[in-house]
Amino acid sequence: MRKRLSVFILMAASLLPAPAFAGCFDLAKGQPSSLSGVLTHHIFPGPPNFEDVQKGDTPEPGYILKLDDNICLTGDTDFADPKTLFDEVQLVPTDETGADMKTLRDSRVHVVLKDPMPAMTGHHHRPLVAWVTAIEPQGDPTKNYGTAATTVEAFYKALETGDGMLAARFIIPEKTEKGLLSPGSLSRFYGNLDEPLELHDVHALADDRFLVRYRFRDGERICDGRATVTTTRRDGRAFIKSIRADSGC
Repeated sequence: MRKRLSVFILMAASLLPAPAFAGCFDLAKGQPSSLSGVLTHHIFPGPPNFEDVQKGDTPEPGYILKLDDNICLTGDTDFADPKTLFDEVQLVPTDETGADMKTLRDSRVHVVLKDPMPAMTGHHHRPLVAWVTAIEPQGDPTKNYGTAATTVEAFYKALETGDGMLAARFIIPEKTEKGLLSPGSLSRFYGNLDEPLELHDVHALADDRFLVRYRFRDGERICDGRATVTTTRRDGRAFIKSIRADSGC
């Protein structure tokens, strides 16, 4: 009888819902350290009333990350209630990520976070606030099909191997006859890097304009590069028309 009762208790316990805090992030442990979702830009109402910018509250620009699933928080008995579920996080850009967050807004991203904290003041507009130390797009791998982005990606993939001759095929011919975009110049530079170029992503700014992020090391210099690439079409094929190194490398 006692054995049957124990089995019944175990079965009943298995049917009970899990505690609300079972899957919560622990703020005391610096969690969450990263999240993924859709990044959007907002204008929040600031002082004096933190209610409505159209009623005299100071505009406070900021970012929200919309998550796929609800999360909850533990690790702060004053401001974190594990029973509160939410799917939006307020993100704060840093000097390193501000430009990328501006570029990648309204798209799906993965962010690396520091100093996550619960909402404590009127300046905190979601239950969780965190600073972004790194961000990268998480787009659909098929989104570039049929666009000039494939040409841009092919150019940088050729540079990853230091093959200037191959890379130059994706540039309009008149730009490759001499100078930095000639096959020889491309091969000499990208073929002799201490750490080869690594393409991070190609993000469309317009049908013919793309933001490219990449990284390489040349001697002691590490380049976390950003470039704006403009394309054009000739006989139905996309070619690179110009490259502007926004990061200086």
